[in-house]
Formats: sequence, structure tokens, C-alpha cells
Amino acid sequence: MINSNTLPTKPIGYGISSRAAFLSIAAIFLSPLISVIFLTSWNGNFSDWQTVARLFFLPALYAEIAICIVALAMGLNLVQSCRKLSVSAKIILGLWLSVLFSATILADANPPVAILGAGFWLVHAMTFAAVVYLIRQAGLEQLRLEKLAFMLPLASAAAGFTIYLFANVKGLDGDVDWVSFLPAFAHIRHTGYIFAPAIAISLAHLAAKPGELEKTHLILLTINSALMLWLGSRGPVFGILTAVMICMICFPAMRSVRFVSRAGVAGTAGAALSLLAPLPQHGAFGALQRFWNGSTDPTAFSSGRLNFWIETVDLIWQRPLLGHGSLQFQFISANAGGIYKHPHESILQFLFDWGIIGGGAFLAMIALLIHMAFFKAKSPPYVKLLSAMGFATMCVFSLIDGLFFYAYPIAVSMIFLALPISTGVPERKA
Repeated sequence: MINSNTLPTKPIGYGISSRAAFLSIAAIFLSPLISVIFLTSWNGNFSDWQTVARLFFLPALYAEIAICIVALAMGLNLVQSCRKLSVSAKIILGLWLSVLFSATILADANPPVAILGAGFWLVHAMTFAAVVYLIRQAGLEQLRLEKLAFMLPLASAAAGFTIYLFANVKGLDGDVDWVSFLPAFAHIRHTGYIFAPAIAISLAHLAAKPGELEKTHLILLTINSALMLWLGSRGPVFGILTAVMICMICFPAMRSVRFVSRAGVAGTAGAALSLLAPLPQHGAFGALQRFWNGSTDPTAFSSGRLNFWIETVDLIWQRPLLGHGSLQFQFISANAGGIYKHPHESILQFLFDWGIIGGGAFLAMIALLIHMAFFKAKSPPYVKLLSAMGFATMCVFSLIDGLFFYAYPIAVSMIFLALPISTGVPERKA
């Protein structure tokens, strides 16, 4: 007879946590496609709930809240998790949370909106803890990471292709304000936020596992590159190319001739397709054309960002310690005109919101997590390369745009950072 005590056992709820981890991350990755389906208007008249959802990427935020609920239901204890942090991590996290609360109380431009913004960031922080917990409960072998890595660029391609079809059916020559009328997104530039991580993931997979789903990722890389450039996003190009150079230094797989040649062909094919596709009668489209026009006109190249950055530095010094509070930029900045919600630069955004103390604590917290994820973690090479390429792309992109203001790019970036920590850093005992 076989002694049942010698058989390997799995903890109660192991299967549930495995499915929960997979579906939770999948919900984030699929949210751009969900947004296109529900946040589109044929005549340009959006309901109130559609307008709000388009402004704040609410499908992704709802997915974050769902992840937190699932993790709490599966046994996540935030107090116990905080106790397991190192002393330095506790100090940094406590300092940021204190300033987040203080800046909200002291906000005088629009206090209710500041409270809303602080709530958003609390959800983002809880989501990071929830993702780490769920992945640790599920185990890397049950996460089906390769499938998730395929799901993100596929969802982005489907969302982008739907937008392309919508624009062509609506009529490229019509008098349509595509900047704000575009399906799912309150501004055309937000489309770059979904294509940047999608392209980064395909590139990382091609380098790390060249023999698996190679043709699929090459096709997705071509399609997503073409759609991104057709929609006029230039920031992702800067983020992706810089991330490739960083990862080439750190990962030998990124320097292989096979990867460089195939990725180069796919990227070139995508660029060619973006030039061949007809453009709407609006200057916001066509990234390559905008690059060309910007090379002869510096003001067009920066799209007015330099003025925002100079003004933001002055605004930071008006409240240097604790900042103005979350979501307050559009009410304080003269250049924003009550429309633009962030200074289009992540570091300036954090310092504006939370001052030198809170913004510095937040940046120190990110630096600590980067050290854990990419220097301390003993996660598999595939996980590290996938995460490094995705996170580096988003961080570099955020230096010239407002990625870390909206739920979807924040959530995706947190998943990239959480993967190597949850799979390669042993949990500290309380």
C-alpha cells in the first residue's frame, strides 16, 4: 500500500489561486480591448460614464480593484505583509503614505479631486501587493506566463485594428476631431500607452525564447508597430529603443543575430505599413511624418512639453516639501488651461504631487523594488528579460509623457516589476 502521508500535497485553494492569478493579470492585459468595445460612440456623443471612463482608464482601474478583492479573499493580509518588509522599506513606504495623506488634506485647488487621486494611488499600491501575493500562491509553473505574454500584444493589436477599421468606416476625409473622438481613449496619444508594453513584450519573448511562438510574435510586432506609428505616437519609439539598448547591455539574448535581424525586419515592415495606410485629415496621425516635420521645427518636435516642464519646476518650488496633491495639475498650471492633467514627465509629476519628501520617497521605493526585481531576485531568465524590457520601456516613455498618471500603464508596469520579485525573492518571515 501507498502511504498517503508520503504523497506530495498542495495547499487548500492552490488551484483557485492559480486561476485567480492568471485571470487577474489577464484582465489587466485585456482592458484596452474591453475599453474599445464599450467606450466608443459612432456620433461622438459620449455618456457621462463613458467620458469619465475614457479619461481615467477605468476598465483597468476596475480590474485592479478586482485583483485586490481576489487577493484579500485568498488570504492576503496587508498588515502582515508590511511587517515582513525591511526596516528601510517600512520607512520609505510610511513616509510616502504620510505625504500622500498630508498633501491631500492640504490641497487647496480642488480638494475633492485630490482625495480621488490619493484613492487611485492607494489602489495601485494595493494592486502591487495583491499581484505579488497571488503569483506566489499560484507558483510560476501555474501562471502560464508565455500565454499571458502572448495575450497582451494580441489584445493591443485587436484594439488598434478595431480603431483603424472604425476610422476608415467613419471616413478619413470627414471633419472629425480624432484627437478626442477616438474610440476608447480621451486623447489620441493615449493609444501609445497600450502599444509600448505590447511591442516590448513581443521583443523580449523573441529574444528569450526564439523557437516558441516566433512567427506569432513577429506578426504581432509588425501589426502593433504599424498601428502605433499610424496613430502618430512617437513617445513609445523613444521608450522601446532605449529599453532595447539597456537590455542589450544586460541580457546576452538581446544581442543575438537572430533576434536583431528578425526584430529589425518586423519593425521595418511595421513602419512601411504605417506609411502605406491612408491617414485621416488630421496632423496628429502619422508618427514618421511627425518625426520628419519635427526635425525641421523644434517646437513641433517637443509638442510644447518644454514649456510645461519649465512651469512645473516653478510650481514645485511653490510647495517644495509636501507638494500640491494628486490630480491638481490641471487646476494650477497656467499652461494646462484646465485640460492637461499632468506635466508629461513622471518625475516632475511625482514632485509636483507630493513634493520633495513624498516624491523622493516614492522614487526611492521604486528604486528599491528595481533592486529587488533585477539584482536580488533569482527568477528565471525569461521572467527577468520580459519584465526588464517591459518596465524599462514604460519608465523611459514616462520621462516624456504622462504614463504614470493613468491606471492601465501603471498597472502593467507594476505587473512587470512584480513578476521577478514574486518568483525570485524569498518571502521574509515576520
